[in-house]
Amino acid sequence: MASETPYKVRWGIMATGWIAEVFTKDLLANPLLPGRNASDIRHEVVAAASSSSKERAAEFLAKVKAPETAKAYGSYHELVADPDIDIIYVATPHSHHFQNAMLALEAGKNVLCEKALTVNAAQARKLVETARAKNLFFMEAVWTRYFPLSVKVRELIKSGAIGSVYRTIADLSIGADAANGLVNFADSHRMVNPELAGGALLDLGIYALTWVFQTLYHVQPEATKEKPQVTAAVTKYHTGADEATSILLHFPQHRSQGIALTSLRVASDIDGLGTAGAAIRIQGSLGEIQVLGPAYRPTGYRIVYKNGNGKAEVEEFPIPKDPERDGWGQGMFWEADEAARCLRDGRKESETLPWSESIVIMEVMEEALRQGGVEYPEVITTDVFDPQSPLNTGGQENTDLYTGSSGHAAVSLPSSSAADAAAKLAAAASQITHAADDPAEAYERQHVHGVYEAIAPHFSATRYKPWPAVASFLRAQPPGALGLDVGCGNGKYLGVNTDVFMLASDWSPSLIRLARERCRLTRPDAPAGGTGGVLACPAAGAVSDLLVADGLSLPFRDRAADFAICVAVIHHLSTRPRRQDAIRQLLRCVKPEGGKVLVYVWALEQGTSRRGWDEGGEQDLLVPWVLKAQQQQKEKEKKPRQRRKAAAAAAGDQTPGAPDPAAETAKETSPSSPAPGDAAADPVFQRYYHLYRKGELEEDVLTAGGVVVESGYERDNWWVVAANGPRHAAQSTMKA
Repeated sequence: MASETPYKVRWGIMATGWIAEVFTKDLLANPLLPGRNASDIRHEVVAAASSSSKERAAEFLAKVKAPETAKAYGSYHELVADPDIDIIYVATPHSHHFQNAMLALEAGKNVLCEKALTVNAAQARKLVETARAKNLFFMEAVWTRYFPLSVKVRELIKSGAIGSVYRTIADLSIGADAANGLVNFADSHRMVNPELAGGALLDLGIYALTWVFQTLYHVQPEATKEKPQVTAAVTKYHTGADEATSILLHFPQHRSQGIALTSLRVASDIDGLGTAGAAIRIQGSLGEIQVLGPAYRPTGYRIVYKNGNGKAEVEEFPIPKDPERDGWGQGMFWEADEAARCLRDGRKESETLPWSESIVIMEVMEEALRQGGVEYPEVITTDVFDPQSPLNTGGQENTDLYTGSSGHAAVSLPSSSAADAAAKLAAAASQITHAADDPAEAYERQHVHGVYEAIAPHFSATRYKPWPAVASFLRAQPPGALGLDVGCGNGKYLGVNTDVFMLASDWSPSLIRLARERCRLTRPDAPAGGTGGVLACPAAGAVSDLLVADGLSLPFRDRAADFAICVAVIHHLSTRPRRQDAIRQLLRCVKPEGGKVLVYVWALEQGTSRRGWDEGGEQDLLVPWVLKAQQQQKEKEKKPRQRRKAAAAAAGDQTPGAPDPAAETAKETSPSSPAPGDAAADPVFQRYYHLYRKGELEEDVLTAGGVVVESGYERDNWWVVAANGPRHAAQSTMKA
């Protein structure tokens, strides 16, 4: 008689980025949720490791609400040596997977490794060989395969419900197109950085291939299993990574073809509302299955039959949510449950994604990249395991101020080039965010980042006056202080206090270029170009380093800055946890004693403003930016004059509150008061905003682990000065 006691699996989490957070939260969700039905197993988080610091691992465990007994490690070597761990979840970038997974396997640990499994097929084969030789469980974490929806689709195909399946078309693409031939990622970002095996295929295209393989290859009888012939078309980005890849897979013996598409330029779901239709179509002789929702996280399908008389069968598969864990549930628990059952039953690989199939998929991706001429550095393509590889050690000996990937250290201590390279790789691993997996990030890319890339020059023309509260905060900083301007826009705050050193970052490459240009206005001899570099601000004595960076994974060393400002940025993040994470990042970067952070956001309470928003109204809005076509030419004519005004304002000559002549160039309008003009000629850009209600910003500071030093209201905005301190220990000093 089978035991009724649930089988317990003890997990170690390798890396502490976004994907690790999602997976671990799902691990800890209620296994009895309807639709999950995992009464036979239990998951326990034993430990987590960050390659950068033990403190970061501890913060991660607290964030995911892991048990208090969970251990925090500051190295991957410590994690894999823990005797209490049954299985390691490898959540690092795919550039690191081979070395990291080998580290765990060599230590005798079972492994669940994120996709894409490796950078090339040789690495995948080596991992499988090692797992087989050591009699360990090993599985690629393609979570979509384990969705009940995917299981049902495979069953429909095998049953012949739509006849013989001859073709599958699958697409996962994101609309990150930007101006001047760029995309909305800094060159150092993992999505386009060859040093991190960047590119559309390995990050996004794996999902399109997943649907082709599980509908055309996986369902083939074992006796007639056929690898596909591969023809690929690749468009390379200027970094050398692929920005768009289309793959035609031909299974001649089975008379079937698959088309897998991925791009950084155009989106599968152009408006984010599903209007464009299904991005996955599985076509048989008697009908077609259309998978609804993004390829990585579908929520339903519809079947159109050849003789269906115009009717379609629709079935929905909602993702279970755990009400006891803040309504959490993303769908990663199904792959974790599969791994647990394999361990319980003594299986070393999953029938849903066997080792051989992972290897074939890697062979396809490797061949596609070869045809496109995409190459990656040897340190991430080698299949020689090195336990002391910087991908495993994190290069913690590096002492640069930056822990990220700007490529230019503003302040650094002596370090070897090897340590520098290791630090970059380690930072990417510990701060990874999976854009394709995160609907919130995809939404912000469309309604925030893409908009600002498009309107940057016109937006900048209206943004040169420092807000009084921000200017006062900056001028109060002591001479020689080191400060951060996160979301610096066009850099208007960099010259407010000429006695401090400012490091500035922004998500938008176009705004960083404008800020760099602004900083050179009165210093024509300042260095030009690059994604960073020390620049002279208009006011004598002030210097800055400008770089492209994500505010949710800031590339600055922990507890190094004296102060930080973040003005009109956090209200563009589309979920409250992301807004709180942004505050947490700011607090992480300032000194624990005396370090202060100023955050400035739009207020909901704007009853006396032209926008008319007020208490009780909607807090999440799309706010149009209308650029009158005829004004674009005027801006070109006004540019020299605006530059002079901008320089004067940055130097402190502009009187706060004075009329802004440049504001007539381009206007913000509320939905209730559209801009005048010819709608056909005037481009309208919809920007996402979260309008903060009174007291909400203070609540977010407390949730992020900070204390409120001071807060107030200024011209339709709430602001707060925060500092590090005991969680929930402060009382707000809100001013009416």
